[in-house]
Amino acid sequence: MIQVLSTWQTFCLLFLFQLGTTIVFGFAGGAKQDAWLAALISAMLGISIVWMFTRIYERNPGETLVSLLQITFGKYLGHLLTTLYVFAFIYEAGRILRDLGELMGTFLLPSTPAPFLMLLLVLLVAYACYAGIERIARLAELSIIIVLLFTCIQVILLIFSDVIDFSWLLPVASDWKSIGVTVFPLGLTTTFGEIIVFTVFWKLTVNPTKFRKAALYSSLLVGAVFVLLDLIAVSTLGPDLFYRSFYPLLTSFQLIRIADFIDNLDPFVVTTFITGGLFKIILYAYAACSTITMQWKTENHRVVIIPVAILIWFISIYTAKNLASHIFVGLKVVPWIIELPLFVIVPLLMLILNSIFRKRIVKS
Repeated sequence: MIQVLSTWQTFCLLFLFQLGTTIVFGFAGGAKQDAWLAALISAMLGISIVWMFTRIYERNPGETLVSLLQITFGKYLGHLLTTLYVFAFIYEAGRILRDLGELMGTFLLPSTPAPFLMLLLVLLVAYACYAGIERIARLAELSIIIVLLFTCIQVILLIFSDVIDFSWLLPVASDWKSIGVTVFPLGLTTTFGEIIVFTVFWKLTVNPTKFRKAALYSSLLVGAVFVLLDLIAVSTLGPDLFYRSFYPLLTSFQLIRIADFIDNLDPFVVTTFITGGLFKIILYAYAACSTITMQWKTENHRVVIIPVAILIWFISIYTAKNLASHIFVGLKVVPWIIELPLFVIVPLLMLILNSIFRKRIVKS
């Protein structure tokens, strides 16, 4: 495969993917006023997971997730794990699509059925996958500017609205148990562990050295954004409301009031959130299609786009009965059942076993 992306494009994709829908629900809300501290610890530990992926790429520049699984675990177990990753990518994409459907149905188009909104989004995802990673990256270059600009403007307007009270952040580090439970596994697997999707097509991005720079810098920036937004959300809502709110950051930005002129910025805030979520769905779907293509040795990933898109749409509809159960599963079940084993433990085993095999080959 020929590398078709630049380092900047790779950075944009990594940043938007990691940003995702996490900012919609607030990062590390379970830690209440210490959410910013949990976000900081998660980012510091998450960087090591990101480094792990870049190390695997550095040692195996010509391989992908599919080939690495078969090389490391053998043909049959490798095929089984590859199938599990396909379902994991599709399931994660379906959950994120449900996030966006609920968000749009609540704040943008309340009279429109959520399944129809999600169908429109999944059609857009299918088109992006059909266009290919190069065009997705070009769109990311434009979108990252919009997301960062809009977020900065919203934060500045919120500061000038005189609703921030930093006393809500006290006492600091009052409950280390809540911080620890929030950081592990959710804080590590969600966002940082999820960049395993890039192992499917990292040969199309940049060489391992440039990929490491893009991955580490994007993760540092994402971590800084999470810490900043958690500080702002807790300082405006208070720890209890921040913990109970489904959309704490959106609730915070709803408090923007300047001279009875600038207010009601919900559409702009939701648009910013949807952009990150949409890129996450696109890359999950693209990774699922590419994985299927490599596993079954089909000619082109485009032949499976429609079936994958339909599966994502059905999962988004039937993944949970309501928003509360959807969030509960995402916070309490998915990190332990899917993300920790597949996004952290299996790659760690690949790195360790790969190192052992290399040493034996060198000795022999």
